[in-house]
Amino acid sequence: MFRIALSPAERSYLHESLSCLSPIRPDARLNRQFRPLEATCSFLPGSNGSARIRMADGAECLASVKAKVVSLQLNNANSAQHLKNLIEVDLDINGIRDDSNLSSTIASSLKGSLVKHVPLEKLRLTHRYAFKLFIDIVVLSHSSVYPLTLLSLATYMALKSTKLPLLTSTVNDRDIEEQPMFSDDWESSLALFGDSLLSPPLLFVVAVVKDNIFIDPSPEEESVSENGICLTYANGKIISPLQTISLSPKDNTGINSAQILKAHALVKEIGPLVAKSLDEIVSDDSIKTIF
Repeated sequence: MFRIALSPAERSYLHESLSCLSPIRPDARLNRQFRPLEATCSFLPGSNGSARIRMADGAECLASVKAKVVSLQLNNANSAQHLKNLIEVDLDINGIRDDSNLSSTIASSLKGSLVKHVPLEKLRLTHRYAFKLFIDIVVLSHSSVYPLTLLSLATYMALKSTKLPLLTSTVNDRDIEEQPMFSDDWESSLALFGDSLLSPPLLFVVAVVKDNIFIDPSPEEESVSENGICLTYANGKIISPLQTISLSPKDNTGINSAQILKAHALVKEIGPLVAKSLDEIVSDDSIKTIF
């Protein structure tokens, strides 16, 4: 992780620039504007879905989704808790230990959001068998203190591009156990989110400086921020969890209701635009610069 070292004069100037009524960001972006990024999907042949996100500052994240057939316990195959176990998230952030609080917190937040917004019933194959999704996320490089937005964008695209093979055997194996059989024609595979009303969640980290809220904060902006807020967007609305995070080494100030409402309104405004841009890339499998 690369942290920008600013002199006291530079920190003071940047903080004042971001605090004024019409804030001026170091790269002249609007408070609702992302940095340019490149995204591509479906590039890993051994995965059911995959995506890569590269930011303008060199940050890069890979996400892969693999589906494996697992057996279900018949006595609780329909329980909500059992279906939640059909999603496994493994996170590796370069430069950060896998067992660190940061990695554990990010992985837990991401999995908690995915369980609520992945069509788990589409993973059910028969009474005895189901697909289990193994979501592997690797952050190759990053400059952010809390790279949740980066890996969330990659995970969203990987899930949106995920396809599952078509089941050709019977779905009724309650009385007689039968191994699931699938079509060899990948063209007949079914998209995980093809006809679902659900959509993968997008998690956004915003920086708070006085009364101003900034999406996709740069390392310089993070270093002078007074606090950070993580918000989750899915299916046209802001959902739980909403949590405060520390983006700078200095002591954070408290979050007031006005700042939360501004962050809520900002993410609700840009959420649909981000989702639409990512969906366009998934639909044509090409590399684009977006936002």
